[in-house]
Amino acid sequence: MVTDAAGLGDKGFNDAGWAGVQRAMRELGIGGICLQSYEQADYIPNLSLAAQQADMVLAMGFLMVDATKKVAPQYPDKKFIFIDGEINAPNVASFDFKGEEGAFLAGIIAAITSRTGVVGVVEGMEIPPVKVFEYGYRAGVTTVNKIEGKKVKVLVAAAGDFNNPSKGKSLAKALINRGADVIFQLAGNTGLGVLEAIKESGKSVFAIGVDIDQDALVPGQILTSVMKGIDIAVYQSIKDAYQGSFKPGHFWIGLAEGATSLTPMKYTRDKIPPKALQLVELAKKAIIIGKIRVPRSQAQLERFQPPQL
Repeated sequence: MVTDAAGLGDKGFNDAGWAGVQRAMRELGIGGICLQSYEQADYIPNLSLAAQQADMVLAMGFLMVDATKKVAPQYPDKKFIFIDGEINAPNVASFDFKGEEGAFLAGIIAAITSRTGVVGVVEGMEIPPVKVFEYGYRAGVTTVNKIEGKKVKVLVAAAGDFNNPSKGKSLAKALINRGADVIFQLAGNTGLGVLEAIKESGKSVFAIGVDIDQDALVPGQILTSVMKGIDIAVYQSIKDAYQGSFKPGHFWIGLAEGATSLTPMKYTRDKIPPKALQLVELAKKAIIIGKIRVPRSQAQLERFQPPQL
């Protein structure tokens, strides 16, 4: 596995990928190593080194797409897994997650739970796999505004970095000062700073986590986390390759495939209005059967018509 610059210990994206590798190591009895990238210049050397040392290479993240497109053809006998983007090559299985679907559900919870009528988003970088979460979140808020007659606003701040917790903390504090009482962190290691700001706020301010279950990082103040089945996709691809049935191609996976979901909200169910949980269940079913198409672009968001759930 080759990490992005946030590296292992981000309690999110990279840790989710490594969890899939570790599961494969345990259950299949195979070996695995992790190569840390500290900057984008590390991607090609690390991917090349990984391909030389392993039968299969896991490339973590959208920012690695060009590097993977260059390296994978140089090692046609090796198999690659790419997370968060499309690579069409005979030895690459690439995955895009319908993160907007899980984020839509989180937007419903945020908008109904908010007492100030202002919710926020802190993004690591403004790249497509991050923006789709924002668009889905906004659509969820818009849906609540229509159904409940609310006027909840969404404020967005971008750090320009996935590995700067102090920047995440300062951006979160700024959003709190502007009235946001629920902040969705989409920022990798930077997002840990967002959670720190929530913890220190001393107010009825909440966060929403991402990628893996982050609820226990600040128990009672993380309403839910939008989980992304990175570990599932990684494990299944490794298992397929191990069993001789590797499937190259580009795969879109979301709610219907169990590749995005909300946490059980173990620490916060008593703080979330029952109406929010009811609407989440209705929305989840509507998305799975195709009744709701959650926007994943600015243009789609502008055309989005909130459904009657």
